[in-house]
Amino acid sequence: MSYFGLHLQTPINDWDKELIRAAEAGKPYKIVKAFWIEAGRTVKNISQSTTTVFRHYIVHQDPYLDRAAISDYEADKAADEYILKFSDSLNDQSEYVDYVESLNETYPSEDIGSQRKAVAFDRAFIRRLAVLCPNVKPVVYTAPPGNIDHDEYDILVLLARECEAAGGAFGYHNYWSVVNKRSYVNSPGHARDYQMRWAGLDAFLIAKGIRVNWVLGESGAIGAGPTGYWQKPNDGWRKDDVWNGDENGYLSDLLSMDDQFEASLAGREGRLEGATLFTSNVGVGWDHFRVEKPFLSRLTDYIIDSSTVTPLPDPDPDPIPDPQPPLTSFEKKAWEVTVRMQETGQNGIRLNAEAAIQKQINEDNAEGLELQIVTSEEFVEGKTVQAAESLTGKCPRRVYVWHRHEPLYWFEEA
Repeated sequence: MSYFGLHLQTPINDWDKELIRAAEAGKPYKIVKAFWIEAGRTVKNISQSTTTVFRHYIVHQDPYLDRAAISDYEADKAADEYILKFSDSLNDQSEYVDYVESLNETYPSEDIGSQRKAVAFDRAFIRRLAVLCPNVKPVVYTAPPGNIDHDEYDILVLLARECEAAGGAFGYHNYWSVVNKRSYVNSPGHARDYQMRWAGLDAFLIAKGIRVNWVLGESGAIGAGPTGYWQKPNDGWRKDDVWNGDENGYLSDLLSMDDQFEASLAGREGRLEGATLFTSNVGVGWDHFRVEKPFLSRLTDYIIDSSTVTPLPDPDPDPIPDPQPPLTSFEKKAWEVTVRMQETGQNGIRLNAEAAIQKQINEDNAEGLELQIVTSEEFVEGKTVQAAESLTGKCPRRVYVWHRHEPLYWFEEA
């Protein structure tokens, strides 16, 4: 059995016929997520066992989050405003829709303020959906891959309890990295940090006595930096430095991912509803991610019989890092400052001018550090530049200072 299903932003040619073909073979698609409510009726008329998920797409999410942070009352009003945009249609079609998603990808790591807003809205979404659309279950925590950090899960405990009580699901997005046709889908380290991060959170919640369902609302291969980290959100499986449109390679990834799904505790307990393969649409963009014919037909072949796909060879083991010498006095100080800033919720060492950053770098160099400086934009893409090259032009909004592949501290303009 495959856990993969369709992520439909718009109807595409023959998507329903492919569902029919799988159902008639006795292997129906496990899940379908769509951006229009009426898709649920089509899916359920083909296969009652297929989980259906609706997402209401909006461009501006921040007003809902900002309002939710004010108070529970305002959070409920924000959730009402969001739900009422689709509640009439959803209630009319509720027998065909199992789940409806909350706001999308609102959980950044190391940003406690944004996390609190997201949790406040998601809790209100659960409360108000039970009133406004009582026959449909909520999907919350639709977090982007790699978020939130492993040591930040405590903030999700109350949300998870309320989600479980509502029969809802957490909706993590589990993309895996592929770099120049080298897939990290079977890499234990990358699985822990990206595609199976949700399973680590699941174990954390189980230890608290909580068992939520899981709707992995976006899934698939994605580009990344040279080591498979720093995933690139616009680089899908068709891009030349990802799978370059190699259908065999991508299907092998799905086979490996399905093995991990099946072995997970949520999979074994029947709490994993499925993973929707991003994305199918007409004229919406995301060209490097497109799931459409002829690949869609091969995906259905795989859903029906996974033996049509050749497994990937076992990956090379994750490299063992070289032993590191003891930290210098400056490194110890910088690390202590970083930890203290994180504990107190500060966002960095605030400096007023480029000269101040240059002064600090000079002091670092005097300590013999081999520094790499990363601007806020480059940090997202995993690029690094030497200190001497990083200060040309206007000082960036944020500068991250790394040493030995670990972040020591960062600067922000005041």
